[in-house]
Amino acid sequence: MEDGDATPAADDPGTTPVTRGDDWTGAPDGGAPVLGVDAGGSSARWLLLDREGEPVAQGKVGPVSAIDLDRDDSPALANLNALLSEVSAVARPHRVVAGVTGLDTGSPQARRLEAFLRERLELDEGAVTVLGDVVTAYLSAFEPGAGVLVYAGTGSVAVHVAHDGTLVRAGGHGYLIDDAGGGYWIGREALKRLLRAADVAGAPPTGKLATAVFGALGGSDWPTVRAAVYGGGRARVAALTPAVSLAASRGDAVAHEVLAEAGRELARLATVVFGRLGQVMPVALAGGVAGAGPALTEPMERALPAGTVLTVSKAPPVAAAAELARRLATGERTLPAAWLAE
Repeated sequence: MEDGDATPAADDPGTTPVTRGDDWTGAPDGGAPVLGVDAGGSSARWLLLDREGEPVAQGKVGPVSAIDLDRDDSPALANLNALLSEVSAVARPHRVVAGVTGLDTGSPQARRLEAFLRERLELDEGAVTVLGDVVTAYLSAFEPGAGVLVYAGTGSVAVHVAHDGTLVRAGGHGYLIDDAGGGYWIGREALKRLLRAADVAGAPPTGKLATAVFGALGGSDWPTVRAAVYGGGRARVAALTPAVSLAASRGDAVAHEVLAEAGRELARLATVVFGRLGQVMPVALAGGVAGAGPALTEPMERALPAGTVLTVSKAPPVAAAAELARRLATGERTLPAAWLAE
């Protein structure tokens, strides 16, 4: 998504279903599974859980972004149909939650996608919920009204979901405008500092950050760097975040500076939301950048208002969607009435 793709690392399209080894029928009298879908700009993942929350099957197809689903000939629609075929080959779920990149919760587009999924999976009204992926992540961390989610994947955004379903957001404007603290921003900042050092020295720099980043790109010479970055686009740059994190864990000062600044930027997003709400609330950090480690999370915590509780979630977005589906199916969670189809 523009305001925080699911992870900083690009996924290879393709189908890789993995199913449980026993005889799973998915029959209602045996406890039909629930389905979670994380539809993103680099791939779409699905996960079936049983009623105890144990994985039944999972898989991955090519990208499915909301902005591409309205065209009958779009690759995104073909990928979505492939995903549903994979799911149907395993079991028919009785509850579905899909978090979709580029989609507004409760929008007409979300309603159309809900109807499409119900029809394909032969489910009853109310059995499918389609949400923006940031909202899905929020509901995996908080009850409505209980906190502020900072979601940092390729981009960055902070959101608070109120009891009535209204959203207060900050950030999420896309990498061409801002998205500071997200994976693309981290990768770009690291590259910028390395290439500026190369300009001064007249040769590629050395050190732990250079070794990690240039190793991830396949070389340190400018033609190699240029081909990797401009051939791979923002996902390729965002995918450098683990390399920056690795260098920081090994004591590289520049990597620490980059991640510390990213942490402060993510704290700023949460603080902006606090200001609009008129109160400080617990904060959860989710998305691929959440795995960057203490070099990012500790500066973020220090930059938040004193006493703010910060939790870090490293659960993949598809797991959050599937667990929300399970909790909705068992009655442990409910959705704001404004999001429900009339």
